[in-house]
Amino acid sequence: MSIRFRDHLNLAAVATAPGCSRMFARATLTRWGAVDVVDDAMLVVSELVTNAVNATGVSGPLNWAELPPLSLLTVRLVALDGSVVIEVWDSSPTEPVARTPAPDDEHGRGLHLVGHLARRWGFYPYRGGKVVWAELPLRPPGPGGLPKRRGSASSSSPPAGAAGRLSLDPQIFRRLIDGLREL
Repeated sequence: MSIRFRDHLNLAAVATAPGCSRMFARATLTRWGAVDVVDDAMLVVSELVTNAVNATGVSGPLNWAELPPLSLLTVRLVALDGSVVIEVWDSSPTEPVARTPAPDDEHGRGLHLVGHLARRWGFYPYRGGKVVWAELPLRPPGPGGLPKRRGSASSSSPPAGAAGRLSLDPQIFRRLIDGLREL
């Protein structure tokens, strides 16, 4: 398999890292044209980065005086011919373990989700820590891409049932404006 694209993001291992990694994954995969895998990739990268933060980072809010030295993590996306690989490096050498949570546990399902969404996943030691990776398959494009939309006389009208929702009621706007002024 040949590498078609690759990109990475270095982050501090703090509570905001999963959100930043999701935005990075969405923007990168959209730029690459791999939009069919964006939702799954955002979930997988979020789970892997959350695990990395839990293993090496600061999980709760701290003020500057209490801030310990920050660990770093790296999120890397690699586009292959038929898949996208998500890799997350952190400084903890502890191997990830998919555990079986109790039904009322709030945590512990992340690697099960990754295993369900990914073609395959794993980890390997790297630079004193580890890389946890997951490979998401890309769906091949259909023949000729998306179907062409056929025009019709009614194509400019709203969908059935939407006509009533599109009416502009001045009273609704007045109440909205008055409500906003009260804030």
